[in-house]
Amino acid sequence: MTPTRYPITIDGETATVGSAAELVVALDVLQGQHDRTVLEQLRPYLAEIIAGPAGLHAVLRVLAPDDQVYLLEAMGPRLECAVQRAGVLRDILATLAESRVEERLLETIGAAGLRRLLGTAQEVAEALEWVYGDCDRLLLQLLGTDFLVGLFSSGHDLSLVLRSLEPTNQQALLDTLGWERVIALVLDRRDLAHLLRALPSGISQQLLERLDPARLQQVVRGERGRRYLDNYLEPEEAACLDRRLEVNRAE
Repeated sequence: MTPTRYPITIDGETATVGSAAELVVALDVLQGQHDRTVLEQLRPYLAEIIAGPAGLHAVLRVLAPDDQVYLLEAMGPRLECAVQRAGVLRDILATLAESRVEERLLETIGAAGLRRLLGTAQEVAEALEWVYGDCDRLLLQLLGTDFLVGLFSSGHDLSLVLRSLEPTNQQALLDTLGWERVIALVLDRRDLAHLLRALPSGISQQLLERLDPARLQQVVRGERGRRYLDNYLEPEEAACLDRRLEVNRAE
């Protein structure tokens, strides 16, 4: 079946475009002088032309930020279908140079689309590694508290996302989840170790202070477990942990 071709007219000259590869060539030839004109003429058909991840990635790469925003808006609800999977979203975020473009990408995919694309804590963490400015907060807000609660089944899961956030946003995420839920994710010393490694000392001490001393003793499991945790602790965290363990011994 012959693919559908769509006309573009620049300075009285008409050509046709039938694929993302051809669109990239046309944009390259024009050297950015008429990119918006091309996109405007093809707007109703951009989703068909771009089709999938490879096409979307290729076209975004040759556009200036303003035109990237235009393209994402033009794709609309069909943008999620073009992205298809979490790894593609991560790779596209990695190539975008401005937070306003990333913001438009996330908003256009939307909350429901992002939840379909990002199915694990690792996938959320990888997306967060490549966002700028306030887009990390935006991504977490779009995913929503209920989705995130369901995503984290252990402290290790939560630590993956925390490592991709700045301390202010780490604190905000923990407060949003609620410390009771966070503490419930500390199933063993591995979970505790990964959370302490992911968090700066000031926040990790909040975690230790909220862990019941008897529960903390069960998680650490004696001197061997305490030595294991030394590989993950800063001096202030180690001192706080020892104080909490001593509370249990005193009781």
